Amino acid sequence: MHERIKHLQEVDNVEVDVFLIQHYDSWFFKLLRKDDRVREDQSIVDGIKYNNLWVKHKLTDYFLTYKLKMKDISCKSQLAQFVDIFKDYNLLSVHALPDMYLAYLVKQKYGIPFVTTWHGSDINVWPFVNKNGFKTTKLILENADFNFFVSKQLMHTSDKITKTGNKDYLYTGPSDIFKLGTLEEKKQKRIEMNLSSKYLIGFIGNFVQIKNVMVLPDIFNAINKKIKEVSFIVVGDGKLGDELKDKMQKMKVDNVVFTGKMEPKDIPNLMKSLDILVLPSLNEGMPRVTLEALACGVHVVGSDVGGIPESIGKENTFALDDNFVDNISDRIVTILKNGKEPKPLSEEFSWNKAVEKEMGVYLSIIGEHKH
Repeated sequence: MHERIKHLQEVDNVEVDVFLIQHYDSWFFKLLRKDDRVREDQSIVDGIKYNNLWVKHKLTDYFLTYKLKMKDISCKSQLAQFVDIFKDYNLLSVHALPDMYLAYLVKQKYGIPFVTTWHGSDINVWPFVNKNGFKTTKLILENADFNFFVSKQLMHTSDKITKTGNKDYLYTGPSDIFKLGTLEEKKQKRIEMNLSSKYLIGFIGNFVQIKNVMVLPDIFNAINKKIKEVSFIVVGDGKLGDELKDKMQKMKVDNVVFTGKMEPKDIPNLMKSLDILVLPSLNEGMPRVTLEALACGVHVVGSDVGGIPESIGKENTFALDDNFVDNISDRIVTILKNGKEPKPLSEEFSWNKAVEKEMGVYLSIIGEHKH
């Protein structure tokens, strides 16, 4: 989102104010989680000012929403207090269910139009595991002046919730810090990481179930049996970290390096050191890591889910069936042996096109509401 805000703020005659709904813990929840975050009204990141709207995170709301799946939005009853803040805006662009519901309340009171962007689990998962979440998602989709989706597949999935509403996909580009690397940069980064193998295959992401990280040892093991002089690097952390490392050891995948979580500014250089990035997710909207890898000249292979095939090509994605490990490892070995450069990132994934499409929708809606 930060990158998208940056590009929108560069548009002439457009003023963009940014608001974040932030949670602070109730005293009991704070005691349990030992969270001592300071509540700031504003924060500035890369010159962009974020205005923070704070809502209380209560233990009861947490359990009702995320554990029992009985509540759609944990802070729903607190959102009405912010409605008047937005009465003088021409349009609201919103990106998460609490933000969307707040925009819906603003529209009900002041008639301010709002445009949503749906990113993945907000369509793929939440409406189908939470009955009230389904109702609220449907309400938003049908009352938004326009709905953007980060992939075509996500847009099609939204039709399972409702076919009513204005919909289109919106591809964006990778951050400007992801660029083609040189062979010398690749060699230098591998030297820094003490990796001397001919090939380097990586995973970058959270160690959580939706990312399907527990299949990585099987994939790496299959590759080891098919090709020599290969190493693996795994970047990230999460609750499945210990289990993932244990499985690597049990399967005797000893040519793997775990870096832990890395600072975003350090990811581009590491990305350039890879030959192939693996993304075996159970579901995705449009994973930005695929765009970032392709921008760096790195091959990507993954599962045939969500928007992954739209960015990396159908030929590089495989169904999550009993043959997945064999199919994806065969494709990886074929790519390594061929030694060909990957296809460049499609021109569809450009910030210029994204901003032009997005602003076209915004200006059209604002124009309609002036009449």
